[in-house]
Amino acid sequence: MAITRRTDYAVRIMYELGQLPSGASLSLRDVCALADVPESFGATIAAFLAEASLISTGGLNNKLLSLARPAEQINMAEIIYACEPEFSLSECARNPLACDRSDRCGVHLMWEELDTIVIDHLMSVSLARVARGSRSGVAIPEARSTDRLLPQISIPDPDEGVIC
Repeated sequence: MAITRRTDYAVRIMYELGQLPSGASLSLRDVCALADVPESFGATIAAFLAEASLISTGGLNNKLLSLARPAEQINMAEIIYACEPEFSLSECARNPLACDRSDRCGVHLMWEELDTIVIDHLMSVSLARVARGSRSGVAIPEARSTDRLLPQISIPDPDEGVIC
């Protein structure tokens, strides 16, 4: 499951605010321009972030934004949950009652385990670390190709061996 555009934009906005010196503020317009977020959508996202106590707003029409806490004290899971309170990698794990197999299904257990791994990792990553561009030490493969995961199947060329 991909995160929503709202969550992607929220992470970008927080990233830009996380790059500011402690206690500094930026206008909603400037933050949105830096984050490549449409300002009208940014205003909605800022409301979610403020409600989650991740940012403070001030100035005329509350359009001056700053972090509510130091970036070191904000983890990435908080930002995601501010916009997607039911964040999960699958509908099955997010809403077990929607699936009549969830109480006996190994796939359901796998999704729950993956959710735990992802959220635990996001909780361990501070906004400050993301803003600095620091790696977490998790090995990231050079190529993110699914080719190595899929079985190799030869599909004959339909034009080969055709005699006209």
